[in-house]
Amino acid sequence: MKKNIIFQNNIVYFFAIFTSLALSFWVTSHRDIINPDAICYLSGAEVIGQSGLHAAMQLCGQAKWPIYSLLIYGVAQLGHFSYPVAAYFLNGMFSLVSVALFILITKELGGSNRVLWLAAGTILLAHGFNSAREYIIRDHGFWAFYLLSFFLLLRYFRQPTWGYALFWNISMLLATLFRLEGIVFLFLLPFLSWICFSFSWLERLARFFKLNLLTMITCFLGVIWLLSYPEHTLEDFGRLSEVFKQIGHGWMMIAERYSATKMALANHVLTGDSAKEAGLVLFITILVWYGFSIMSNLSWVYSLLVIYAWWRQAVFSSSARLVLAGYLSINILVTLSFLFERLFLSKRYLIALSLILMLWVPFALDDLLRKRNQLIIAYASMFLIALSSLGGIFEFGYSKTYVYEAGKWLSNYVSPQATLYSNDYQVMYYSQHFGHTLFQKVNTDTDVQTIAQGKWKQYDYLALRIKMKHENEVLPILQEIHRQPIRVFRNKRGDRIEIYHLQ
Repeated sequence: MKKNIIFQNNIVYFFAIFTSLALSFWVTSHRDIINPDAICYLSGAEVIGQSGLHAAMQLCGQAKWPIYSLLIYGVAQLGHFSYPVAAYFLNGMFSLVSVALFILITKELGGSNRVLWLAAGTILLAHGFNSAREYIIRDHGFWAFYLLSFFLLLRYFRQPTWGYALFWNISMLLATLFRLEGIVFLFLLPFLSWICFSFSWLERLARFFKLNLLTMITCFLGVIWLLSYPEHTLEDFGRLSEVFKQIGHGWMMIAERYSATKMALANHVLTGDSAKEAGLVLFITILVWYGFSIMSNLSWVYSLLVIYAWWRQAVFSSSARLVLAGYLSINILVTLSFLFERLFLSKRYLIALSLILMLWVPFALDDLLRKRNQLIIAYASMFLIALSSLGGIFEFGYSKTYVYEAGKWLSNYVSPQATLYSNDYQVMYYSQHFGHTLFQKVNTDTDVQTIAQGKWKQYDYLALRIKMKHENEVLPILQEIHRQPIRVFRNKRGDRIEIYHLQ
């Protein structure tokens, strides 16, 4: 009987793990081309094998935080895989861990067996999370250790032992190795200890100290190393110097960007009568933009279920509510600050926030299922969840296989001694023509105006990527060339790559 109970409790994890692996395999096996960021990570792994870690960190922007490339290299060596296969294998394992931890966290929040199954469905059908499975990005590792830290902090506030404190610290340090914003969580989350007013200040101090001990030791060793080797600086720690730059100048950069945008809005968009309200209009616009981005990333049906759970006041313990509030607040602080500073917010930057918000979804569905008069709403919600998930599992857009085919053709038929120009980063990578100089060229050559006014004549071959939406940008160059391409690779929409042999 006891074994049957254990099996029934664990079958949801077996199902979720198997399904997550199947989803990762399906999504990655049906990809057209690798994402642009992947080029840096894969090249970094290659350079680690050839010239060492330090050389890889100088290669390109993302490689300055090298743990992901290092892991890709390690998996490739151990499994005798190609670097792309190693990266996809690694991502599949990280996604598996994230899925399992999401269910474990739901159980820790008091979820019944049915809620755990609903949690499995919630994370496995999450459109934003599944859409990211095809990307070779270090975020996969961040999300896995980030959710592990969340689980451990929940346990710690229930039972403040040294073990949970140290393992929380380790998990958050590992998350920071994948994404730099992990350091914000690492330094700010321990302050939740001071909000536990039911404990004496000495008990709160002890809890705070336990959560910070490993961080303090790590910082102390870092300072000792810098003092012992004064020829080294923070720049030798990869992107760590960016943290101090943000602390010292972040608010100034936000203020400057806000002021410049407000001025442009007043001068070029608003009327003379409304220009004086440009600051208020901009502030409200950014907040609405941010809210819309969160709901879009989470999906509208998940968003409505989260709001329903809040309205129904889903019952969590006081310590769980504190941890949830801490992770949500810091996520909002980080992402909203980024939006104000850059006026840009990628969807994947919001997935960490979405993963926390999604924890309310299975409880909302369970509440609806327990009420006979709301069963239709519950079933309709589950149908819409399944429907919205299809976009993250299946590719409904236009194929980008033509980019890969053009790059491989260039790799096979263009001599290494010939000069080649392409206005596309991925074509340049697949052509295998540029080596590691690719990362110097990408900042300039992807602008097709680089070869305007006859400058294209200095090349033996041109490989021009022409997207239907932006065809007018390339047409003046095509009129200058005034000859037929030797090969054309295209998709059904009409996006194409035209290859010209000039010499």
